Amino acid sequence: MCPVMGKNYSDDFKKTVVDLYHSGTSVKDLSSEYGVTEVTIYKWI
Repeated sequence: MCPVMGKNYSDDFKKTVVDLYHSGTSVKDLSSEYGVTEVTIYKWI
């Protein structure tokens, strides 16, 4: 069996999501809007 590979996100994309989080957008909303799991977003912040 092959290991599951995660998506690679650009640094700019990560920065955008983190900046939105710091400006008050919830992780849940960011996850829904950008298609990134909440766990991944928490790792970035």
